[in-house]
Amino acid sequence: MKTISFLTLFLLGSLAVHAGVYATLEFGDDRQTVTRKLQASSLVEQTIDNTFLARTGLNGIFKCKNKLAGLNYRLFFNWTEEGGLKEITLQSDELDAEEYHTTLKQAWQQARNLFTQVYNTPAQESKFPAKSAFKKHNVLISLVWHKGDKQSILVGPGFSKKGKCFLVIRFVNEHLELPPLSPNSPPPSAP
Repeated sequence: MKTISFLTLFLLGSLAVHAGVYATLEFGDDRQTVTRKLQASSLVEQTIDNTFLARTGLNGIFKCKNKLAGLNYRLFFNWTEEGGLKEITLQSDELDAEEYHTTLKQAWQQARNLFTQVYNTPAQESKFPAKSAFKKHNVLISLVWHKGDKQSILVGPGFSKKGKCFLVIRFVNEHLELPPLSPNSPPPSAP
């Protein structure tokens, strides 16, 4: 239960409705602003020297200082054509496939419980996908919340090409309605 308490405090502190998308980041921030805010944040740490930022970009170089449900997460970003922030993805470190129905499923359930506390019942939900559901996609979104009319939070497990599993939490500056989730069909893949 200590993990749930910490996870709740961490995410509630960084996901509160008025606190920005993630900590102080706001949709529309440019790369320079995002970099500056992340470098000043107490929630994340930069994993490479500033010298290499121009070569690598921002994806994957900032990681959460604290574990969420026992997993470490790195931040990835997507931008508008004008260069504004339009999506933030927290992706957990990869786990061995044998941990899919244990460690990863537990992290998925804890994320579901926390986001439900903050944003109420998911707008769309399906069961934790079976490993066999990963035929055409590497991420299957199984939980969706809406933050206001223009933002969505998507949660789902994934598998890498190396056969390792991970969890993603996506904050998207768009109100996404995924195809209807039926109890007998696998959850939709990430748009």
